[in-house]
Amino acid sequence: MMQGAMVRVRTLNDLLPGRSYATGDMKRHLEENGHHAYYVYPALALFSVITAEVDLWSRRHAVDELYAIINRHAPGNTAILPDDKGHVGVIFSWDDRELITDLYSSIISHFSHEHSPSPPLISLGISNPYPHLSDLHHSYEQAVLALKHRFYLNQSQPIYFSSMTEYANDTEYPLAMEDELLHLLTSDSITECATTKKAVERFYESLTRNGPLPVSKVVDVTLQLLVSLQLRVKSALGQPHLCSTPDITAFMQLRTLEELKAAVCQSIKGLGGTSYTSDCLDHKLIKKAVTLMEEEYDRASLHYVADKVFITPAYLSSLFKSKMGITFIEHLTRIRISNAKKLLKQTHLKNYEVAERVGYNDSRYFSQIFKKMVGLSPSGFRDAN
Repeated sequence: MMQGAMVRVRTLNDLLPGRSYATGDMKRHLEENGHHAYYVYPALALFSVITAEVDLWSRRHAVDELYAIINRHAPGNTAILPDDKGHVGVIFSWDDRELITDLYSSIISHFSHEHSPSPPLISLGISNPYPHLSDLHHSYEQAVLALKHRFYLNQSQPIYFSSMTEYANDTEYPLAMEDELLHLLTSDSITECATTKKAVERFYESLTRNGPLPVSKVVDVTLQLLVSLQLRVKSALGQPHLCSTPDITAFMQLRTLEELKAAVCQSIKGLGGTSYTSDCLDHKLIKKAVTLMEEEYDRASLHYVADKVFITPAYLSSLFKSKMGITFIEHLTRIRISNAKKLLKQTHLKNYEVAERVGYNDSRYFSQIFKKMVGLSPSGFRDAN
C-alpha cells in the first residue's frame, strides 16, 4: 500500500492493532473515512442486541436495525462502527457519557415498542476513558468484558467496566449443594417450585461466593451438575433412561444467570419425574453401599464406598445414621469382625494375618476391637471353637 493512501475503515476491528494497519495515526484514518476524529478522553460504548430468534438471518437483521437506530439518534461528535462479533461501537468523549446513556434509553424504548411482547435484550458496555485514541484496543477489551457481565445483571442499565466486580480465578465445586438437590430429586418437594428454586439459588450462591466467574465457567459447572445428578440417580435407581445428555447449546445461549437458574430448575424437576419416593432412593443407596462393604470389607472406607455409589462421604454418613441407626464405621466393623470369626474358625492363619485379611493393618488394634465386640480375644475365640 502506498504511503498516505486511504485505508478503508469498515469495522472497529480495522482500527485495532494487528489488523489492516498499525494504530499509528488513528485520527487521520477516522477522518478520511468520514468519522468524527477528535475526542477529549475517548471511551468506547459497545451495544449488543440478543433476540429470542436463533437463526442467523434474524440476528443479523436485529444488528442491522440496532446500527440504523444508533446512526439516527447518536450525537454528532461520535464515531459509529460495528465490530466483527455483532456489536455496534460508539467512540465518544468521556464528558459526553450522559448523551450515550440517553441514546441507550432511546434504543430500548424503540425495541420495546417495535418488538412487543418479546423485545430483544439490549446491552451496553462502557469502557474507561483513555488519554489517546491509540488506546482503543484497551477500550474495546473493557467494553466486551462489560457486555459479558450482563449475565449477572437483570435490569436494563449501562454496564461500566469501572463498576464491575473482579472475577474470581476459580472456586470449589459445591458438593454439599449438589447433595441437597439429589435429595430433592425423588421427594415430593421436587414438585414445589419454591423449594427447588431455593436449592438451586444456594448452589449458585456457593459457586460464586468468592466473586463472579467467567460465564463459560458457570455454564461448564452447570453441565457438570446436571450430568452428575443424572449419573447418581441412575446409579441409585437403576434407571438408565434418566441419563439423557443436557442440551449444551441451549444452556450456552441463555442470556442471564437468572435464566440459567430457571433452566436448571426445569431440568431437575424433569429428572425427579419418577414414581420412586425419597425413601426408595435412600434405601437403594444404602443397599448398594452395604453390598459393596460386604464384598470389599478389607479395603472399604467411607470415602471409597461413597465414590463407588456416586454420593459424597457426608451424605453417605448421614444416610447410615438416619436409615440404619448406626454409623458407617460401626456397620463396617460388624462386617469385618464377622468375617474375622469365620477365618479364626476355619483357617490356621495367625492373628495378624486374619487382621490384615479383614482390613486392619494394626493387629493390636484388631485384637482390641475383636474383644470389645465378641467378649474374647482372637486367640481365646479360636480356642473356644
